[in-house]
Amino acid sequence: MSERKQELRQVFNGLAKKYLVPDLIDQQVQFLFLLESPHVQELKYGAPVSGSSGASMTKHLYGERFEKYPLGILIKKNREEQLDRPALNKVGLMNVCQIPMQAAAYQDLHLREQHTDFFKALEGVRSTNNKHVYADPVWNDVQEIIAESLRKKLDKLRENRLIVVPCGRFAQKFFRLAGVESQLWQVIEGVPHPSYNGWSKQEYAGAVNALKTAFGMDSRE
Repeated sequence: MSERKQELRQVFNGLAKKYLVPDLIDQQVQFLFLLESPHVQELKYGAPVSGSSGASMTKHLYGERFEKYPLGILIKKNREEQLDRPALNKVGLMNVCQIPMQAAAYQDLHLREQHTDFFKALEGVRSTNNKHVYADPVWNDVQEIIAESLRKKLDKLRENRLIVVPCGRFAQKFFRLAGVESQLWQVIEGVPHPSYNGWSKQEYAGAVNALKTAFGMDSRE
């Protein structure tokens, strides 16, 4: 590992001590939703998709009467309070990157100034997910650090029977970069990120309907 990459990893690990949002996964999980990264609401509640994106997921998976409850908050509450609700037990939530990739999520201005290049690279990798190789070597290193972290997490789940749903181009790209496969996994392709009502857009209706059908069929087994 280059000295530059080692320094970037140290910054990443240092930020994770305070800003890491845990994934929500256990042995009961049957549907693994792979998402991008936490933001302000996720830091506040300590769970992936705890804001409007999570509410959109709840609406599409469980019906409109539940849409005011972001999915991350529901899943976390179900686990922590041991409510043992089968419809929630089967859902796992994993962020590709477990720290925020948008500098605005970090309230500490000194911290943002201290690591300007790192945050610039994080935001660059986040926003240009159509590229696999960047002109800036720092961006490539940051991308590798994130992909390596995701690879380790997915590798631990290879013996689990899962329906894996990478949500959005960013998650789909990093799922490819991680390169982890299992004969026990079914991957549902083409599902958008749930932000900005992505799951309601006509262009993604085929993929979202395939997801909802699988989710509904699974719940009736």
